Formats: sequence, C-alpha cells, structure tokens
Amino acid sequence: MKKTVKIIIAVVIVIIAGLTVFVSFRRAAAAPSEASAEKAAKDYAEAIDYQYKDPAVIYEFMTDDFRKSMDKSAFIQAFKKERSYPYLTPLFINYDRVELNEDGKSGTAYYSQAARLPGMVYEVGMVYEDSNWHIQDFDDFLDGSYLDKFDTVTYDLKSYFDTEYPEDEERESGTE
Repeated sequence: MKKTVKIIIAVVIVIIAGLTVFVSFRRAAAAPSEASAEKAAKDYAEAIDYQYKDPAVIYEFMTDDFRKSMDKSAFIQAFKKERSYPYLTPLFINYDRVELNEDGKSGTAYYSQAARLPGMVYEVGMVYEDSNWHIQDFDDFLDGSYLDKFDTVTYDLKSYFDTEYPEDEERESGTE
C-alpha cells in the first residue's frame, strides 16, 4: 500500500506541475505583445480597405468605451454618412508600424494613407482589453462633429466635371 500511495502522490505532483506549465504558457500566449498588436493593426487595415461596405466588421475593432457610447447600428449609419462626403478619397490605409507604450497594453498604429496628398499618415490608438487589441478611431462619430464638414460643402459635380445635365437644359429652354 505504501508503494501505491507513493505512486499516486507522484502522479498528482506530475499532473499539478503539468497544469502549472500549461497555464503559464497559456497566459504568456494571451498576454499583449508587439506581434499581436501588429497583427491587430494589419487586420484593421484589411477591414478598412476591403470590408468598408460592411462597417459592422470595422465596429468590432472599436474599444469597449466606444461600443458603450455608440451601438453598432448608429456606427454603421455614421460610417456610411461620413464616407459619402464628396471630397473624400476612399479611406485606404497601408500598415507601416506599431509603437507600444511602456505599459505594453496601449500604443499607436501608423499607416500610410492613400490620398490626394502624398505622404499622409493615418494614426490610430490601440488598447489591449478583454484579451484583444482594440482600435481608437472614429471618435468624431461619438460627438457628431464629423457632420460639421457637411455644412460647408461647395462641391458640385457640374463644375467639377464640367458636364451638362438634362434638367439644366430644360431650365434654360423654359420647358420646366
């Protein structure tokens, strides 16, 4: 019986040691890292560049605070409205780098932005929360300030393309 007890104790010790090692590796894998931040930043660029027609995908990258302040349907409406602004080149970003703060749980992702002006940089904050990296972007949606730019739109397709529209000809000929 003594031999059986010793074997059981040895087996229990091996199991506890194995579980301890497993849990340690699992925590290390789930911890924030520059590699995981880089992957999240690249995934965000992919969503912005190629999934812009489905803003719900982009919404999932937003921080918890953002999602508490704005629900998904409001974000989708704001995103579609904001992207309709006539001066905008479609938002297309190319991952450049991630710089993490000293705490390792926040930082900034840098992208080059495809734009009318070369050299434009697009920066977004990153925060590690709920075992994932989340993006701090579109804050102007929360307070509605993005709508201010629509008040001063002077853009007119007629002048930009120098085209004539049938309704213009009707007005000029007096057939309206």
